[in-house]
Amino acid sequence: MNATKMSSSRVWATIALVAFAAVGVSALFSIAGTAHATPTCNLSVNSENLANNAVQTAINSANPGWRICLGAGSFPEQIKISTSGITLVGAGPALTTIDPPTINTTTVDWDSSSPQTPLAAVVLVANTTGVTVSGLTVNASAAASSIGGCTPDFVGVDFQNSSGTLTRAKVTGVELPPSLLGCQNQLAVYVYTGWFSTSFTPSPALHVTISKTVVSAYGKNGITCDDPGLLCTLTGDTTIGLGGTSATAQNGIQIAYGAVGQLANDKVLADNYTGGGSTLDWYGTGYQASGILLYNAGSGTTISHSTVGTSPNAIADFETTPSTVFITNNLVTGAMGYGIIVNGAPGSTALIENNTINAAATGAPGILVDNGTFNVSKNIISHVSNAGTNGASQVVCGTGSYLSCPTTMSISTAAIQAVSEGAGGPTSVTLFGNIFHADALSFAAVAMPTGSVSVQWV
Repeated sequence: MNATKMSSSRVWATIALVAFAAVGVSALFSIAGTAHATPTCNLSVNSENLANNAVQTAINSANPGWRICLGAGSFPEQIKISTSGITLVGAGPALTTIDPPTINTTTVDWDSSSPQTPLAAVVLVANTTGVTVSGLTVNASAAASSIGGCTPDFVGVDFQNSSGTLTRAKVTGVELPPSLLGCQNQLAVYVYTGWFSTSFTPSPALHVTISKTVVSAYGKNGITCDDPGLLCTLTGDTTIGLGGTSATAQNGIQIAYGAVGQLANDKVLADNYTGGGSTLDWYGTGYQASGILLYNAGSGTTISHSTVGTSPNAIADFETTPSTVFITNNLVTGAMGYGIIVNGAPGSTALIENNTINAAATGAPGILVDNGTFNVSKNIISHVSNAGTNGASQVVCGTGSYLSCPTTMSISTAAIQAVSEGAGGPTSVTLFGNIFHADALSFAAVAMPTGSVSVQWV
């Protein structure tokens, strides 16, 4: 299994703090109790010019727990929040925009190796707790022109070793010019603890909630949550990739490196890599885009009631250590490679239940499970083509095979595929109440040499 083809994004970064000029407080914003503030706002910022840095000045002046309200309009600056409990709220994502004309490096990505890579974030929440960003758009389109290569890492909203909430927002424009679009440094929303650098796992886990937020025009990943000691709750969000692109293998949502994700009612669309190194074979060499990518995600990760469309791998989970995941009640449309993949490790378990996978446009395979114990129940899978080639062709050998060695069987035609790679460990599958429609082959068990697949029909 070639992990690189799954396009997991690991971003290494360093940050140099932007120094904002001190300006008279009264000239930039009003304090609660004045004529320009509402009772719910401790500070209000109604407008600014390029020289003011009014939002940052207000944040620097705020006490823990204060609410800072932004009026309608454009606020052309980068922002850093390191005071606990701050709420930064706009008049709505259609009215209030954070859109710096250029961008500078702003922190050190603790997940990078030495020497650490610079990271430039439009909004940085750093080493603090309980910060809320709400009701505004973060637009990095103009700032993209100041990123001249694959460094620094380019981020829209960055939660670095912090807890907090991003809600009722829009993050867009974290996309480099076409000549640089293949760089892996373009993350619209990036959440991480810094475990790769510090080896420290926060306990209790840091909790970041992203809800009712639209993420679009990103170069690499829409929403990224990495590292142990991190819980990411994603609810009602929408990520929209670039569609078919030969420049980069995008992921709409990534939960990786020990982070636990709780995803519900999300919509992930248009992440599709078509470049020369692309492959639709999970076991092949090359690169693939994924709608939702779990890459060594923390045990207990859930994906439910979400819609994933037009991605080679709609929901893909790859584990090298035992993990438990729950993938339930999701709708997959237009998957070109696989609808749902869980490629576990010995001792892994997964519940794959009540999902609907419709590949009418592509004839792609439905569900692939490999290495671990799986309950695959009450899924509806339709239109897997008997002429489809959007999957893996394996030499079928060993216990659990439907054919004798060395016959080659294209398992891309199966609605549900249970595979044992052999070295990875045995695969055990319980099948119950699945519904197949217009599928060439409902189920295929494929065991590579020394591997084994056991199947229980309930």
